Amino acid sequence: MSFVFLIGPAGSGKTTMTKTLLEYLRESGEKVSAVNLDPGVVYLPYRPDYDVREIVELRELMLREKLGPNGGLLRAHEIMLANIDKIVKRIRELALTSSFILIDTPGQLELFALKELGSRVISHLRGRGTVGVFLVDATSIKRPSDVVMNILLALAVQFHLDIEIAFVLNKIDLVSKETIKLFDTFFMDPEEFLRHLSKRDQGTFAELAGELIGIIHEFLPPTRLVAVSAVKRENIEDLYSIIHDALCECGDLT
Repeated sequence: MSFVFLIGPAGSGKTTMTKTLLEYLRESGEKVSAVNLDPGVVYLPYRPDYDVREIVELRELMLREKLGPNGGLLRAHEIMLANIDKIVKRIRELALTSSFILIDTPGQLELFALKELGSRVISHLRGRGTVGVFLVDATSIKRPSDVVMNILLALAVQFHLDIEIAFVLNKIDLVSKETIKLFDTFFMDPEEFLRHLSKRDQGTFAELAGELIGIIHEFLPPTRLVAVSAVKRENIEDLYSIIHDALCECGDLT
């Protein structure tokens, strides 16, 4: 069995992608289960086989303990950590009958990927085939420095969770081909990307981004960009391919 963690900033399309990938894999004949680890989600477009809201549901928690959204999320994180053994046990039970377990992580990236929760969950499942799919919202890419920022965030997640990461540009149905090409250029032709950066970006962050490009590529594992639309189901077969590559022993995502 393999565990696929859908990770990314709020609004990047993790839940929609979980639904789309779940449907795609089942149509391909795979036995797949879905897990929701977001205590704050109100509506899910798929039926989870395990839902962390059985343990803690954000809205109810906020009312009960008189908390605001941020305090509620932090408190939910504490409750999930206190019940980590129960959560992992339920996920492992699904693995007995499924070839893939899709894990839809919290809407707020830091709640799972940059705090203790994510590393604890993954450490309990390690050795069973784990990969993270890091989703980038294509509509958030307005300039080259936005690409650098998203790659830095993805690398921070990869290093913190110690997990193979597949970079996925989502919502391509909402952007121009130039946006997709810009993101792809970062991976395929760093020098050309740097020329775009110098022409279109200005200011301190743009200068910093230019300095960081070479360093990022030193630490960036061999990879290719997958550009998809979860809503339109565009290029989902490419996403499946890169997930398969990440899970294979070679670990080469090119």
